[in-house]
Amino acid sequence: MPPKKKGGKKEKGGKGGGAGMDEESRRKLLEQMKDKAKEKVNIESKNAKLNQIKIQNRWREIMKLAKLRQLQSQVDILQQIHERQLDRKNAALSGLERDVTEAEEQYENALQAHCTNVDTLAELQMERLATLQRQFEADLAILQNEFESERTALKAKHVKEKFDLVGIMTRMEMDFGETEADARHEHSSFKDDVKNKNLEEKHALRIQLEGTVEDLWKHFQTALNQYNASTEERKRQFEELKLKDQKNAKEIEQQMKKLVKLQLCTSTNPNPSKETISHLKAKMSNNARDYDERNRALREEKEAIQVHFQELKHRMNEFRDREHRKLTDLTVLSNRVLRDLKEKVERAERIIKLAEMNRKLETEQEKVMPFAVVVSAEGDQRDGGSGEGEVESVVLNSSRPNSAKQVVQLPREYQAMEQFYKRFNRVMLDKLALEKQRGALREENEHLRSILKQYLDGISVSEEVMQRLNPLMVVNGNA
Repeated sequence: MPPKKKGGKKEKGGKGGGAGMDEESRRKLLEQMKDKAKEKVNIESKNAKLNQIKIQNRWREIMKLAKLRQLQSQVDILQQIHERQLDRKNAALSGLERDVTEAEEQYENALQAHCTNVDTLAELQMERLATLQRQFEADLAILQNEFESERTALKAKHVKEKFDLVGIMTRMEMDFGETEADARHEHSSFKDDVKNKNLEEKHALRIQLEGTVEDLWKHFQTALNQYNASTEERKRQFEELKLKDQKNAKEIEQQMKKLVKLQLCTSTNPNPSKETISHLKAKMSNNARDYDERNRALREEKEAIQVHFQELKHRMNEFRDREHRKLTDLTVLSNRVLRDLKEKVERAERIIKLAEMNRKLETEQEKVMPFAVVVSAEGDQRDGGSGEGEVESVVLNSSRPNSAKQVVQLPREYQAMEQFYKRFNRVMLDKLALEKQRGALREENEHLRSILKQYLDGISVSEEVMQRLNPLMVVNGNA
C-alpha cells in the first residue's frame, strides 16, 4: 500500500507542472505586449512634444508680427502728439519773450523815476541835518554851562556830606565795638547752655536706648530657652526613632539577603517544599507590613516636628522683625529729635545775628528804653510826624487793656512775648510806611525819567525818533 500512494503523488505533480508552464508562457506574452505598447506610447509622446514645440514657434512668429504692427501704430500716434505739443510750447515761449521785453522797459522807467526821487530826498535830508547840527551845537553849549554849574555845587555838597559821614562812621564803629563785645559774651554763654542741655538729653536718650536693648535681649533669651525646653523632648524622641529606623533598615537588609539565598536555593533545588515557601512569603509580607507602618508613623512624626519647628521659627522671625522695627522707629525718632534740636539751635543763632544787626540800627532812645510806652497820635502830629503818628496810634489802640471794645483774653503763654510783639508790630508798621514812601518815590522817578526821555528824543536823531512825531523836525511844512 505505501508504494501505491507514492505513485499517485507523482502523477499529481506531473499534471501541476504542465499547468505552470502554460501560465509562464502566457505571462511572457503579456509582458511582451506591454513592452510594445509602452514603446508605442513613448514614440507618440515624443511626436506630440515635437509638434507642440513647432506649433508654439509658429504662433510666436505670428504674435511678433501682430505686436510689431501695433507698436508702429502707437509710435505714429505719439509722434503726432509730440509735434502738436512742440508747436504749442514754441508759441508760449514767443509770448513769454514779448512779456519779458515789456517788463524790462517798465523796469528801466521805474528805476529812472526812483533815482530822481532818491536825489531829491537826499538833498532834503542834508538840509535837515544842517539845521539840526546848528540846533545841537546851541543846546550843547547851554547844557555844558548848566553842567559846570551843577558840578561845582555837587562837589561842594559831596565834600560836606563826606565829612559828616566820616564822623557818623567813627561813632558807629565805636558803638558797634561795644555791642559786638556784649553780643559775643551773650552768644558764648547761650552756646554753652545749649551745648550742656543737648549733652544731657543725649545721655538720657542713650541710657533709655540701652535699657530697651537690654530688655529686648532678655525677652529674646527667654523665648530661646522656652523654645529649647519645648523641643528637647521631641528632639530626643526623634533621635530614638532615628536609631530604631536604622536598626529596622539593617533587619530588612538581612531579610533581603536571606530571601536572595532562598531564591538561589530554589534555583539549585527545583523541588523545594511548598510549605517552606508559603511560610517565608507570609513572614516576608508580615515584616513588610510592620515596617511600612513603622516608617509611616516615623514619617508623620517627623512632619509634625518639622511643622512645629517651622511655626516656632516663623514666630521667632516675627518677634525679631517686630523688635527690629521698634528699634528702627526709635533710631528714626532720635535722629528726628536731634535734627529738630539742631534746627532750633540754628534758629536761635539766626535770631541772635538778626538781633545784633537790628541793634546797629536802633536809636539812642531805643537802646536806653527798648520797651518804652508809645505816645499818642496827637502828640506826634504836633511834632510834625503825621504818618508815623498814625501808625503808633494803631499800636496804642490795639495794646490798651481798658478799651471800650471787647478785648480777647490771651493765654498766659503769650504774655511772655507781649513786649516782643510790641516791637515787632512797630517795626512792621515802619516797614509798611517805608514801602509806601518807596512806591511814591518810584512813581516820581518814573515820571522824571519819562520827561527826560521826551527831552532827549526832542534833541536827538535816531530811527525811532524819525518814525514818531517830532515837533523839532519840519519837512515841507509837515511836522
